[in-house]
Amino acid sequence: MEVKPIPGLEHLPFAEVWLREPSEALWREASAAARAIGKDGLEVWTTDETPDVIPFFEERGYEVVRRYRITELDVTAAPAPNAPAFPLTTFAARPDLANELYEIACEAYPDQPGRNEQRMPPFDNWRSWGLDPHPVDAYFIALDGERVLGYGYLEVDGDDAKHGFMALRREARGRGLAGTIKRAQIGWAKANGIKTLRTATELRLASMLSLNERLGYRILYTEIVLRGPGASRVPPAGFEPALPA
Repeated sequence: MEVKPIPGLEHLPFAEVWLREPSEALWREASAAARAIGKDGLEVWTTDETPDVIPFFEERGYEVVRRYRITELDVTAAPAPNAPAFPLTTFAARPDLANELYEIACEAYPDQPGRNEQRMPPFDNWRSWGLDPHPVDAYFIALDGERVLGYGYLEVDGDDAKHGFMALRREARGRGLAGTIKRAQIGWAKANGIKTLRTATELRLASMLSLNERLGYRILYTEIVLRGPGASRVPPAGFEPALPA
């Protein structure tokens, strides 16, 4: 079990953990690990494949704060995407745009549903995970003349890939740029032997969910995020900790 500060939300009193079963022992173990790093609450990730986890935590004072639909595209079977409706370039062609990409990231990350408390790290830290690890020719950038309007990148692992974060300036949203970038990513995937593209979409982003459906992504499952207090140091009467395997 990995219990850690929440990336971008390290200032909050919650530690992040994945729990896939409703277990008093695991909850207490996670709570103790959270206290060890100075956190008195947990942000628990689970999925609808283990539905008993949600009522277990709701009974202990937790509430659902975010839900993500995980969908996947069979790239090989997907039709070739239309030509971009807006001008696009890539970070491979325009490495000089790194500072503008960071500027947009600082605007877009806190605008995510349920992430308004997000704090962006300094440029070099963001670049180490939000820019440099990703294929530069699959890092698409939307332009209006020389002004960057948004970007989207792929995280590639062999012949599978995930859509990374897509960021648009507030002024550029609702104009179809997200669809243009996503279609370019599908085109890149087809040209580079990628078999599947997976994406995670917060359920409050109705337009992106609709776009994924139109492009042929199929639903796999939903991730659910809950927040609440850690277990008290004093266990309830009759509680017995799990024995080591």
